[in-house]
Amino acid sequence: MLILGWLVSIPLPLIAIIVKSPILVTLFTVFLGVNQALTWTTTVTSQIDISGKRRAGLAAGINETFGYLGVSMGSFLSGLIISSFFSPYYLMLLIGLLALVFSNKASETKPNTSLGKGGLMSSLLIGIAGLLEKFVDAFFWVLLPLYLSTKGPFEISTIVTIYTLTWALLQIPFGYMSDVKGRLLLLVLGFIFMGIGVSIFTIQYYVISALIAGLGMAMVYPNLIAYVNDYCSDMNRGKSLGIYRLLRDSGYGFAGLIFLLIYKDLLTAVILVVLLQLVSIFPLVYVRRI
Repeated sequence: MLILGWLVSIPLPLIAIIVKSPILVTLFTVFLGVNQALTWTTTVTSQIDISGKRRAGLAAGINETFGYLGVSMGSFLSGLIISSFFSPYYLMLLIGLLALVFSNKASETKPNTSLGKGGLMSSLLIGIAGLLEKFVDAFFWVLLPLYLSTKGPFEISTIVTIYTLTWALLQIPFGYMSDVKGRLLLLVLGFIFMGIGVSIFTIQYYVISALIAGLGMAMVYPNLIAYVNDYCSDMNRGKSLGIYRLLRDSGYGFAGLIFLLIYKDLLTAVILVVLLQLVSIFPLVYVRRI
């Protein structure tokens, strides 16, 4: 699956370099989505296969930290390249080829024994919490640039970077902490911190808002994955994480549609996001009763 995911990515930059078409942009994003679905889900599943259930939080933290550092580095390098005469698609082609080579060197991690519970209902419940968590991402990545449009691109990008880097860099320690101390308390605190961070945005302490929301996201992001893994069997890990990520990442779409209706009113948007973070706690607590 990992090799197939990177094979899908190789033709995309080549076509984009040669052909210029608006329709191509849509097809391009569809195939990028296939690449993401196969590669990112496969890597986190494999890392938990290797680490085992007792270190699932650390494994997910490492995976997500390096993934989002890659997002940051890719954005930065693309910004540098696009200002020159090179196309950023050449960078994408190089990354795809390198990843394909490394994927061919990866070991198979699929377990041969089944341990633990099935996990379908728990995956659905935790996935709902993940879906609602994405409203925080959408707030910082979609609404924040609209609300701060008069501040200029540098200040906007700085605040978004603070949020993203805080989230990315703290996932490893919080993932490890959940392995040692337990996941539910960190998850509950994370959702509360995200709600506090978004609410602080209304009083114009933008950097503090980004830091606190990023801190909460770091508590939540790897540990939701590990929480799914706690309630699934080793043989069903890929399926359970696939269900969870389907629900979680569909939150971007739901947030985009809802924000389209309320984006003109900052207070309404903030209240909605904060309430949804508090609502997210209930399915996480209920999972413990299954």
